[in-house]
Amino acid sequence: MSDPDADERPFEERLEDRLMGQGVYLTDLTESDGELVIEYESIAGGDGFPRRQVGRVLRMVWDTRDRGGDAVSIDATVTDTDGEILGTWRAEDEWVEALRDDDLTQTEFSEKVLDTVDEE
Repeated sequence: MSDPDADERPFEERLEDRLMGQGVYLTDLTESDGELVIEYESIAGGDGFPRRQVGRVLRMVWDTRDRGGDAVSIDATVTDTDGEILGTWRAEDEWVEALRDDDLTQTEFSEKVLDTVDEE
């Protein structure tokens, strides 16, 4: 008997639905060879690059993917509602694995990710 709560939709659709609740609109997603490349529009972009939103987007990606699954690197491009690029950020798969293995604290992980932010 299958779980009626299981969501069998593709990862991209499930992620898109979850992100919308955070004021984030997924505009592009590709995944290959352990890397996830996403582009999203942020309604919080009116005040510049939305740094606080980075953690929420990461959590939504992890919650939508299997948390226990293979770690992937994430390259993200953030745009405003006019499609103008606000900046980019990256989370390395090695950092995700270190976080899972308790070799990095949540704070250390967050600092590493935020250090990659490149604001336009």
